[in-house]
Amino acid sequence: MKLKHLQSALSSVPTPQFPDPDITLEQYATSPILCSYIINAALQNGDIGYGRSVLDLGCGTGMLSIGSAIVGTSSVTLVDCDEAAIEVSKIRIMQRLYLNLIFRTLWLNAIVMSTHYTQ
Repeated sequence: MKLKHLQSALSSVPTPQFPDPDITLEQYATSPILCSYIINAALQNGDIGYGRSVLDLGCGTGMLSIGSAIVGTSSVTLVDCDEAAIEVSKIRIMQRLYLNLIFRTLWLNAIVMSTHYTQ
């Protein structure tokens, strides 16, 4: 998908603000333009798209998850510690019918990640 098409698709997604932002959680909406560059870079790198899965930690209102779904990522899981953020994401995604998304609310004390990726 070309960057301009991704930007157009993301610009058509309503960008709600957090209903009651918590400054300690650094809650702010990701703009469609910023999201398009992040998603495009991941797509060009082969990290997302068909046959790939995405775990969006701290998903907020779900813009990066929606972008991942738009480019055909096979499975997207949204995780946030704020139930209100998950609810905003659910509403946005249900309106757009992105069906390959999974929602979770949880607190994590640590994230351990392997830097080895298999292609």
